[in-house]
Amino acid sequence: MDFHLDKLKSFINIKLNEVRMIGIYGIGGIGKTTIAKAVCNSISYQFDGSSFLENIRVMRNCCGVLQLQQKLLHDILKGKNIKLHNIDEGITVIKDRLHANKQFMWYESKFIKRFANEIRRRLNCKILSVGENIVGMDFHLDKLNSLINNKSNEVCMIGIYGIGGIGKTTIAKAICNSISYKFDGWSFLENVREIGSSCGLLQLQQNLLNDILNGRNIYKYHNVDEGVSVIKDRLHSKKVLIVVDHVDNLSQLECIVGKHDWFCQGSIIIITTRNKHLLTCHGVDEAYEVKELNYEESIELLSRYAFKQSLPKDDYKNLLVCAIEYAKGLPLALKFLGIFLFSKTIPEWESSLCKLRRKIPMEIESVLKIGFDGLDDMEKDIFLDIACFFKGKDKDFVSRILDGCNFYAESGIRILVDKCLLTVSNNKLDMHDLLQHMGWEIVREQCLKEPGERCRLWEGEDVSHVLTRNTGTKAIEGIILDMSTSKQIRFTTKAFKQMRRLRLLEVHHDVEYDSMMKYCKDKCIPREDLPRDFTFPSHDLRYLHWDGYPLKCLPSNFHGENLVELSLQSSGIEVLWDKKVFKKLKVLNVSYSQHLIKIPDFSSVPNLEILIVKGCKKLRNLPGDIYILKHLKTLCCTGCSKLESFPEIMDVMENLRELYLDGTGIKNLPSSIVHLKGIEYLDLAHCEDLESLPESICNLRSLQTLLVHNCPKLDKFPNVLSSVYRRFRPKVRCTIERHRFSHLRNLKPEFLEIRSKEPETPNLGNLEPEFPQHGSPQSDSPESGSPQSDIPEPRSPQSENPRPEGSSKSYCEDQKDANLSDSCILYGLEELDLSYCNLAQGITRQVCNLPSLQVLNLSGNNFCKTPSHISNLCKLRILKMNHFKWLPEIPELPSSLREIDVHGCPSLLPLQSQTKLLQSLLDCFKSDIQDLERGFGSSDIFIRGSLFDGKGISLLIDGSSGVPDWIRHQNMGNEVIMQLPLNWHENNDLLGFSLFSLFHINPVNGFEEKAEGGEDPPPCSLKCELSFLDEQFGIVDDLFLDSFCGCYSEGGVSDQVWVTYYPKVGVKEMYHSNNYRLLKASFRGTHVKMEKCGIDLVYTKNDGLNNPTMLMHGLS
Repeated sequence: MDFHLDKLKSFINIKLNEVRMIGIYGIGGIGKTTIAKAVCNSISYQFDGSSFLENIRVMRNCCGVLQLQQKLLHDILKGKNIKLHNIDEGITVIKDRLHANKQFMWYESKFIKRFANEIRRRLNCKILSVGENIVGMDFHLDKLNSLINNKSNEVCMIGIYGIGGIGKTTIAKAICNSISYKFDGWSFLENVREIGSSCGLLQLQQNLLNDILNGRNIYKYHNVDEGVSVIKDRLHSKKVLIVVDHVDNLSQLECIVGKHDWFCQGSIIIITTRNKHLLTCHGVDEAYEVKELNYEESIELLSRYAFKQSLPKDDYKNLLVCAIEYAKGLPLALKFLGIFLFSKTIPEWESSLCKLRRKIPMEIESVLKIGFDGLDDMEKDIFLDIACFFKGKDKDFVSRILDGCNFYAESGIRILVDKCLLTVSNNKLDMHDLLQHMGWEIVREQCLKEPGERCRLWEGEDVSHVLTRNTGTKAIEGIILDMSTSKQIRFTTKAFKQMRRLRLLEVHHDVEYDSMMKYCKDKCIPREDLPRDFTFPSHDLRYLHWDGYPLKCLPSNFHGENLVELSLQSSGIEVLWDKKVFKKLKVLNVSYSQHLIKIPDFSSVPNLEILIVKGCKKLRNLPGDIYILKHLKTLCCTGCSKLESFPEIMDVMENLRELYLDGTGIKNLPSSIVHLKGIEYLDLAHCEDLESLPESICNLRSLQTLLVHNCPKLDKFPNVLSSVYRRFRPKVRCTIERHRFSHLRNLKPEFLEIRSKEPETPNLGNLEPEFPQHGSPQSDSPESGSPQSDIPEPRSPQSENPRPEGSSKSYCEDQKDANLSDSCILYGLEELDLSYCNLAQGITRQVCNLPSLQVLNLSGNNFCKTPSHISNLCKLRILKMNHFKWLPEIPELPSSLREIDVHGCPSLLPLQSQTKLLQSLLDCFKSDIQDLERGFGSSDIFIRGSLFDGKGISLLIDGSSGVPDWIRHQNMGNEVIMQLPLNWHENNDLLGFSLFSLFHINPVNGFEEKAEGGEDPPPCSLKCELSFLDEQFGIVDDLFLDSFCGCYSEGGVSDQVWVTYYPKVGVKEMYHSNNYRLLKASFRGTHVKMEKCGIDLVYTKNDGLNNPTMLMHGLS
């Protein structure tokens, strides 16, 4: 603007004593009007009068020239009305009246006074100090401005919340600096918590009015209620900006910015607080959470303070990583570390960081502790318990323990979350590391010299000190001891004697304990030496967890009346207790207690919710009164090989959801299992003696998952299914009543089929179905086997259930090509696993009309022709057809697919010859792009065998033909680079990028070893990293694929190709420019060797530059 003003003033000064006519011209939107405003503001004071004729072109058309003349005279003559009758008269009057005066006329829509006031307001605005070395502020300002703009014509209240030291006040100051000039008045009330407590709310009200009214015309008032009236009266007509900083009490808001209708439309109220609940109660329009800085921002901020530059010094990079890990993105901590470590040597850095890990600096603790100090006693106990014992633990588990301590966990945890002292993610409790350190320091400060005087002990050194020196006192409420990191300790009654308020005791063996129990079931963990007369003196014990508890029973004088959870895994327990009642006990876990022979009557634990006796191989029976456990939710007897029967259920049990009987010696289930009205998951896998299932199992209406594989003696299945398999070997019968299991969500073939009793039938194991082998006489003619009367004819599906909308109009015309026929219409079925079922021909059209099916696994079958009608599965996301010996090509696929696995198919044609597959990949890719554009990302769907994590689609296929020749950018090894065309981001025909990696599997030792229950072996993992290598390096995305296929352990696995189509819309908008054209794809993985890789572009059509698309190459 200064440039334009100088130019125009120079034009005016050239003819200083003459009438000047100056024209400003240019295209629309170039700024002519704005420039005219600025000129008027700078020189209008030199003239006797002035006029602005608003938008002459429009006014001339609607009002006429005569009215324009009248307006000109009215403005310059300062309100005198002169009546004109025609244009000529107007010309004469203008010449006569204005000839003698020095006038200035301009053409714009508003008076210069308003423009001048705007400039004056901007010049008079105070600038709030936000400090130096600000990082990441643009992101916050953009977010807040977008929230403000959504309410631009209303009174807008916005809350900014987050952990202490995260930068809420700084962000509020920055947004205030950027927008305050737009308002008639503004006020920044800093640190309301302290001022309100020291000076009172009345002072805050006076500060607000002084700021906005500039100290003018303020009524004298003597109490807060009068202040509220004055605020409403004086500010309701003004457009104001008010920032209320560091609020910790609702009354502070109620007396300063009580309601929206106190203020004029367009006003903005910003509130900063650590308590999100305050914002909710006050009814803010938007709440913005300030997150920690990311890794790059943390490096920059720390470097600015520590090195006075944006990047770290090379010699300090490793130490900088340690410092950033300590601060965890908290700006307060990063700033402190940078100042504290400035100009120090590397040894001094190392020493300082070690000290900081032990003791949190006072400058950081004092800020973080403000939130803790605002808690009540019960909330403080919850915070300290989580900080010392339960960080990272399951919320339900922690809540159960804390409720047992009468801490009202749900309410307390919610308050801690609202006050940004705790987070809950995936039902796990977490908190910032520095908050945890603060909690530790609070406990240590109870007694710096003697750990036995503190309320909680969690460090092995402190626990060892107390237990070996018998310095425990009644102050101790909780102990957690990791025996894998502590020296051997001899526990004695004397050591615990004074701990009369002990609530929590956990003696465990590191985080790998569960894995050790799973894979090393016959090995007991080391057990601590306990005297036989060992006792727990505390009556307050709520949680007892002792891995490897060595005694044969609990002490006779054990005080368990308040016990909520008892976990004695891998213990020496033989009998738990006798003639005791534990009314509050909710969880009992004695897994892998190899000597346990008896469970007490359940009348002693009437409120039990979870019972786990997994791996107790000497346990022969469960108490017969199990039906009295009305609160029981989970019962796990996995691996109890001597458990031969399940007790009769004499009454309804509505709360039992999960029953694990896999690996037991059970022969039959009682028909009274029908009383398990709420059962959802029933596992009977690997029950080698199981002979039959009761008919009543069909009436378990809540059942969603039933597992009965690997049960070799099971020769009879309840009559619950309609005919699923049309042709079987002689004397094989299987029926499914489709209305009975329509509620099952995950159905695998092991629990649908009956094993053939013919000795010549190959043993497929795991209760898998026997199907005719490809090419066998039975597969061609019903006459070649047993009499047709032994094969029940299926009922017509048309006669019983209407076909879902959108399904095919006809069923399989040729029943000779179908081994599966007329399967039940399971509308809710989402996953169907028919792998390794020895299917010879294909699957029926009806299976491919399941409306909700998302995952289909047909691997390991003997299909000699393409499975038909898969394209009907409109919701299918994952398709696995690996290890087909005779499959020549892949059929047409539904566009909903995101992951395809067809490795291990030796008869499959090369990829470039798979025209249907290539076209299907393109359709799937377009569908995925549409989902991303609508905001629906690909959801992670896990099935046993694979998992693709990333945008786009994934294909795993045999690599015998290598990377296709039509991929133009190829390179040996694991990296490939291509240069993108100019304006690639603006090309609407460019869909994205095709990524190829040819790799060889390195056989993995131990893949064939599976743990109890059939857990999967470790996966072969693949990763692709996309990045730009231009002057400004940028990470685009990471893609992952895990594969668990057992063939990797056999050796001699052929090369495979991982194909990924990555969408252009997945590239962050910040990279949409010609500054980013050098795209690199890096591939790596575990248990694999990358041999070759390639990258190319995927277009919707030929781009007109003699550069056909990759897909066009493949289809030609």
